This record gives sequence, structure tokens and C-alpha cells, in this order.
Amino acid sequence: MLYPAHAPILLQIRLDPSVMQPPDPSAACGSLAFFGTRQGDLLRDLLACGKTHLAMQRLVYVTPTSGAVRKPAGWARGDALQVIAADALGFDRVPISLRAVGKALADRMAATPPDTVLAVDMGWGLQTASATANFEGWVGVASALADSTARRVVSIYNRSLLIDEHLLVALRGHPAVLTAEGVVTNPHWLPPTLQEKGTLREQVNFWLGGLSPSLQRTNPFADRHAAEGADPMWLLGRRAEEKVIPREEAARERWKIRCFGRLRVYRADGSQIDWAASGGATTKIKTLFAYLLQQGGKGAKADDLADLLWPEADSAEAARNRLYHSIRCLRQALDGAHDSRAAKAGPSHILRDGASYVLVPPDRSWLDISTFEQLCRQSQTHVKSGDLDEALICLRAADRLYTGDLFEDIPTEYVDDQERDWCWTRRYWLRDMYLKVQRDTARIYRAREDHSAALNHCRKALAMDPLAEFAHEESMQVFAAQGRREAIERQYALYLDSLSRFDDRPRSESLAKLYKSLTA
Repeated sequence: MLYPAHAPILLQIRLDPSVMQPPDPSAACGSLAFFGTRQGDLLRDLLACGKTHLAMQRLVYVTPTSGAVRKPAGWARGDALQVIAADALGFDRVPISLRAVGKALADRMAATPPDTVLAVDMGWGLQTASATANFEGWVGVASALADSTARRVVSIYNRSLLIDEHLLVALRGHPAVLTAEGVVTNPHWLPPTLQEKGTLREQVNFWLGGLSPSLQRTNPFADRHAAEGADPMWLLGRRAEEKVIPREEAARERWKIRCFGRLRVYRADGSQIDWAASGGATTKIKTLFAYLLQQGGKGAKADDLADLLWPEADSAEAARNRLYHSIRCLRQALDGAHDSRAAKAGPSHILRDGASYVLVPPDRSWLDISTFEQLCRQSQTHVKSGDLDEALICLRAADRLYTGDLFEDIPTEYVDDQERDWCWTRRYWLRDMYLKVQRDTARIYRAREDHSAALNHCRKALAMDPLAEFAHEESMQVFAAQGRREAIERQYALYLDSLSRFDDRPRSESLAKLYKSLTA
């Protein structure tokens, strides 16, 4: 699996000693997390816990979908339960603006009685790729809403749907958790200042202070290490004396890396990295970034990079010189420096490690491939257990993320590299996962007699692979359910026509048998 690399970052943060103390259970319950496991039971379980432990009488409930929500018994009276679709608040906008969402929610809550509780189903984070990538920004919005409106804000997390990163955001972002036993202090919570700009050591010191007063550290600069702030797994095997990125604002930066389709990298402010800004060869610079991203923390040897990008060079030295120029251009593009002097003076996201180069994106950067793979795995788990509502949510989210083949705009001459095979095999493995997404989605919709939706996912699969047997099979099954014999015949004829263009695939016996049974 691909994971974004994390740079060792040294930050000088002056923290108020008060935020270095563990949360008070009685005071730290403005923003709460609530965890569930079945989508259909989330609202019912929340209402039960809220009524018992929060004395909740009125609730504004934000649902991730626009479908009707059945109000449980006892909550049918006029203002007891207000349901708002997430898209009415801007959760579905691309790019999403959580600040605008927060303002819309604050305006809504201002029109409700003071004892009203706000509950937000965090399933909105799976509705668009922009929402998925910006999910962690919600905890700050929830905390600000709780403070500004003086209301309780409950964020609802479905553990069977949301990906691992989203659940970690929940654990770190809410000072208290609403459970069946009551409101409990969250020992994993981090104050916003620490979560946004704190080093790993400062975060660990905060957690230790919550275990015992004797473990509290009043000096935020004590025991600082050159590599603090990095993902610990990223640092395995690295030396303490190696260079770091000494950037004051580095922890605020976060990339959103889109590898499906056209390679795109977005900064925290929403701007897109301009590969041509440095004046170098745009295609080679993008390929260099893609290759280094795939290599992760181990990096790539300079000679391999030079051989990949300039196999026709007159000499190894000439290829290395071109590589040095492209590395400099990539650094300028990533670091936002438009001249070599600025790039040299400032920090860099490309580090030299002996004979290798390593890409070091900002901490907690988001990668669409990782999210896609997690959603695919979760959907398979739900399908096998018969939880088709949850499976469908994960499948639709995965479908939205796949906007094209892996690194679609990287030229074939670089992708089809048999010596290194850094992209080609993985591209087709991810494509196969996408086809399985279409298969499972089509089957669920057909079982629910949503024939139009089932056919739509079959068409998506056939657009990618005209010989996808499951897509022809599902289409014929749908046509049979609709009583359309001519459509069944047309679909099978389309399969045979596509088959005639490929000499290496035998005719499917199971598909032929299905066709005969449906047209008998």
C-alpha cells in the first residue's frame, strides 16, 4: 500500500501551560464524539444516550444524505427533532469550505432554543473526494461551534464505514465521548494548538500528563529532538543527526495528493502545485514526483532516476546533470520558490540521503490511493457479512475517488518500465479493484430492483474493460427482470463483438449458459 511520506519537522511553539493539562471531564464536553457501528441504528442509539446522559430534549440532526429520516417514537413532535441534509449546509460543495459550513450551522442553531443539541453524522466525509480529504478540519469547526453557540455539538462516527484516518481524527479531536455508560473524558484528545502545530514529543508529553500529575511537563521545549514531529514509522532506520525541515509553519501545511487520473497536488490553502512554474520539463518533473511518491521513505537512487528519465543520454554523467536540474525545478515547484536562490535558502520537500533522493510531503498529507484501498476493503467486509447499506456507502465513496487510471497523464515510456515496474502493475491492480467496485455495486442495486443504477455501473465497467464478464452478466440479468429479451440478445452480441477483437481471451462458458437460459 502507498502511504504519503512524512517529513521530520522541528517547530518552535509557545504553548499556554493551561493547554498542557488533561481535560476536565465536567468542563470538556462542549464537543463530543459518539461512535456507532450500524448506519440504520445511529440516530436511535444517539437519542437514547443523549436523553439519558445529556438530558437532551431537542436535537438538530445533520444527515449525510437527502433521503427521509424516520423519527423514532417520542421525537415526532414539531421542534423535538429537526433533520437537515448535509448538502443544504454546503458539505457537498467542491472544494468544500468547512468555515462556510460552520457559519451555516451557527446561523441554524441561533434560531433554536438554548437547550438544543447539534448532532452531525460524519458520513458526509465519504460523499465527495474533497470532503474525504478535508475531513480532519471538522473537529476545529465543532469545537468553535460549541464555544460560540454554547451548545453541545455531537459528531457521530460510524466505525464500520469511516476509514482509519477519520477515526483517528475523532480520537484526537474531541475532548469527550458520549457512550452508553455516560459522557467520558477522551484520554486521546489533543488541544487544537497541539494537534495543528505540536511535535510528536509535545503530544506524547500531553498524553502522559493526563495519566498522572507527576508526568506533566511544564516546559514545552524539554527533551526536544531533531526529528520530533514526524510519523514514527517514517523514522525507522533514520539517524538522529539527519537533516530536518526547520519550518515554523510546516505543521499547518498539508497536501492533498490525487493520483487517480491526472496527477494533482493541492496545498492547504486550496492552491494547486504548478509543475511548470519552475520552467523545467513539466512531464519529467511530474514523473519524478510520481516515482518518488511511490518509493516512499526508502527513496530512489539518483542513478535509477537518471536512467528512467534519460535512457538516451550520451553518458551517465550527462543524465545525472539533467537529473540535478530537474530535482531543482521540482523543489521550486513544491516549495513555492520561483528562483534557485529562494529554493536554496528555504526548506525543501526533496531531501538528499546519500546516493538517494527522498520525497517528504508535509505531515498528515492525504493520498487518494490509501483512502480508496481502505474503502474497498471495508466494502468487501460488509458484503460478506450482509450489511449491504454500509457496503453501498463505501462502494459509492470508492467509485467517486477513482477518476482515472493511476498517473494517467504520465507518458507510457516512463510508466511501462519493465526493469523497475514502479507503476504499470500497480495501475492494473487498482483498475481491477475499481472493476470489483462496479461489480458489487451493480449486484446490490439489481437485488434492490434499482435497475437504472445497476446498468449505470455495468456501463462504467464496460467502458474500462469491454470484456468484463460480470458487467455483461449483470446487464442481461437486469434486462431479464425487465422482460426485455431483445436487450438481452443485444448485450450478448456486444460481448461477442468485443471478444472478436481480442485473440487471447476464450469465450465464457458461464456467460453463454446464462444467455441460453434467459432466452430459452
